[in-house]
Amino acid sequence: MANILIVDDDPDIVAALRIYLSSEDYGIRSASTGREALDALARGGVDLVLMDVMMPEMDGIEATARLREEYNIPVILLTAKSES
Repeated sequence: MANILIVDDDPDIVAALRIYLSSEDYGIRSASTGREALDALARGGVDLVLMDVMMPEMDGIEATARLREEYNIPVILLTAKSES
């Protein structure tokens, strides 16, 4: 079973993704900040990261850059940001 780390500060988005992905037999972990994501990665066992771009404390872009310094794990960036 592959383990996915969902990183998003919106608990409703995390809950929805958890429902969809766990029904496909993925192991799900979650973090609400970029710093929590890096801590979760340090504990190991993550195969894919779904990372929100806009988060407080450390945004998804910075967290991904720091992640890349140590890990070669696939990352999919999620965003609700739009251009006007």
